[in-house]
Amino acid sequence: MLTFNDLLSLEGVDPAKVRLVRHQDNRVKAGRLYEAWRNDRSTFERYQSVQQRSLFDVGDLLASFIVTEARKTVFVGLYEVAGSNTCPAGNVDALTGVDVSGYQSYDLRLLEQLGGYTDKIVIDWGAGTRSWVQRAANQPKPVLEIAEQYEPRFPGFREFVRPVDDIPALPHGWQQVLRAVKGVYLLVDVESGQQYVGSAKGAYSLLGRWLEYANGGDGGDVRLKAVARHGRRHYQVSVLEVVDGNTPDDTIEQIESYWKSKLLTRRFGLNAN
Repeated sequence: MLTFNDLLSLEGVDPAKVRLVRHQDNRVKAGRLYEAWRNDRSTFERYQSVQQRSLFDVGDLLASFIVTEARKTVFVGLYEVAGSNTCPAGNVDALTGVDVSGYQSYDLRLLEQLGGYTDKIVIDWGAGTRSWVQRAANQPKPVLEIAEQYEPRFPGFREFVRPVDDIPALPHGWQQVLRAVKGVYLLVDVESGQQYVGSAKGAYSLLGRWLEYANGGDGGDVRLKAVARHGRRHYQVSVLEVVDGNTPDDTIEQIESYWKSKLLTRRFGLNAN
């Protein structure tokens, strides 16, 4: 069985010098720490560097793990403790909103070792989750996965906006969401600004309809065919209205017509009817 200590040794790192650190904080919602690490690294690293009491010595190596929303313990980097100090008065942690005045503050330096495993290694921490700092040499944690872990959360239909050319490469979970619904969408030519209102109905889901455009199709639309004669156009797609798969096609067509009238896409845009 492969352990995290095996990987440390393969990278030339002595497990006896490493402290395993598992970040999970009940003061923030599940997955928030992982999101911060992905999207706001400096905020996470400031959070990680501050502890209520002295835990580490200068020269220690910290193998940092974060518990994701899916309850996985994922490796996010190997750090060296390069120094320590005390947080000044009035210092508030950006993630938790807690006043950390007087807490221990560590200067943590991210190391290159194990960089290729960042966000890929998932370990079994074991039953002792309350013991969130452990000595690696005493705890040969089994490696459960070595694979890409990150898939951003689907933003919701209201906030979804993507270039059509990006649709085939959307995260698997996003594709599943878009494959499950029909509805009315908006294409915008990113160069001209012209708009086209379309719908996914019949055998099509939103994903199926958009994949047609991404694969060079025009969806059978007269004006989209006309502009395509002058070269491939680049569109941005967003969702105007979603309906479930049992909604009759004529109802979807009525909703589509409403949006065409509201956005004047027959008069000024790319809709021919």
